[in-house]
Amino acid sequence: MNQPPAADDIPHPHDFSEQLIRQVLSDLDGVLLDGETPADEAFAVLAAAATTGRTRGGALILLLRAALSAHHALVFGRADNNGEFEAVSDADAIEALSRLLPAAAAQAPALLKAASALEHYVAAAEPGVPAPHQTLALAIYRLYEGLRNDDETLGGRGLVELRSLAVHLDATAAMLDQGSVSAEPLRVIRPDRFHDYFLRFTTLAQTRDTASEERAVAALSRDGRIEALITEDATHPIIAAALQVHEAVSGDAKTKDHVLARIRGLLVFLAALRKRPREQVGDAVADPNVHLSLVIAAATAPLRLGAEFEFAALAQIARYNQALLRGAQQASRRAH
Repeated sequence: MNQPPAADDIPHPHDFSEQLIRQVLSDLDGVLLDGETPADEAFAVLAAAATTGRTRGGALILLLRAALSAHHALVFGRADNNGEFEAVSDADAIEALSRLLPAAAAQAPALLKAASALEHYVAAAEPGVPAPHQTLALAIYRLYEGLRNDDETLGGRGLVELRSLAVHLDATAAMLDQGSVSAEPLRVIRPDRFHDYFLRFTTLAQTRDTASEERAVAALSRDGRIEALITEDATHPIIAAALQVHEAVSGDAKTKDHVLARIRGLLVFLAALRKRPREQVGDAVADPNVHLSLVIAAATAPLRLGAEFEFAALAQIARYNQALLRGAQQASRRAH
């Protein structure tokens, strides 16, 4: 990301919002997908959606609300409002949109509706988590507070959070563009926990009963293939693994069910990649980073109840995860 303006020289709210949004989206050039093609210019993709009133354009409204809220807190301080940032009216959001993207002003009603649908989906997928514009505003605030106080850790955290949230919100909005915005979403799972659940599932599913090899009816190979072994009166190893993971998941019954649904969706996605490798994602069998990026993405990527992961939604988040993993590895090499 290009260097933002100095925290003590914060410009007009609309200028601040435009500069911030253009910069953070430029960081995601080549990460966001336009259909199934990496977009050279992320801003252009969201701008095109906004000017045609598509749900994906609603992400711009949420980014604008967050930028305006964070600007107010940076200039006037954070009010004691249960930790929440100042609300932004529809009129203020649309005025800022008109400055950012004049061609989208005519689509204001559709974009406000899209932003509301996006917030509704996120609230259902992440119960108990603040609204998206609040989490975005906090990330922006942390970024500029870090700059103000020469706190690289805080500023870096804010920047990573801002990019990550933008990627996830855009993936969700793009998915909602492809179907009913009222479809029930699967809950988001904490990535580290989902990784553990998925690893546990695959390990259990690969385990055979050595004392009675003929009992296994199927098993999961190390690369995710299901190997059929004809037997009688045996508990399917994959079913047994699912039952054990279901029991191990912390949370209510719905959370347990949704973890298994995400695991199933990821296995289907990986199987499709084996049949049809996709350069947008990479080789999940040969490259551990690609595999890890997909597992982490599957924990949070938008997924409707009873559906499979849409390629673009999961791939976009995985591509961003790969960028983070590469950055972490480069930092580690420099440290040594």
